[in-house]
Amino acid sequence: MNTLLRIFGPPHEALHVLALLLIGRRVVKFTFRHVDIPPDLTTRQYVFVAGFPALVFCIISGLGVIGVVLAHTWVQTISGFAAALLGTLAFAGTMGDLQLISARLAQEWEKNRRSDDI
Repeated sequence: MNTLLRIFGPPHEALHVLALLLIGRRVVKFTFRHVDIPPDLTTRQYVFVAGFPALVFCIISGLGVIGVVLAHTWVQTISGFAAALLGTLAFAGTMGDLQLISARLAQEWEKNRRSDDI
């Protein structure tokens, strides 16, 4: 597990930092295993920042699969397979982020539902 964290941790966390920079915000605290994001993000900003690594790794995985399907040589096949495998493993590492997104959206939905009942 430590090996996987060393391989996939820094790019994953760097993508969170990049997402924050894209929306014009700064990181509260950064390590190679965790990024503390500002607590005052809107729900849309939070979903973007937390989900950005999942989006990027899913695209890499999909491009790898397309590369395997469209390969003409063994080198292209192996390259596509490697991209698909690495993208899928990295995407699997984003499941915790996707759970946090769903919890935040459920919390937001519950808050809006309560305000509609009043």
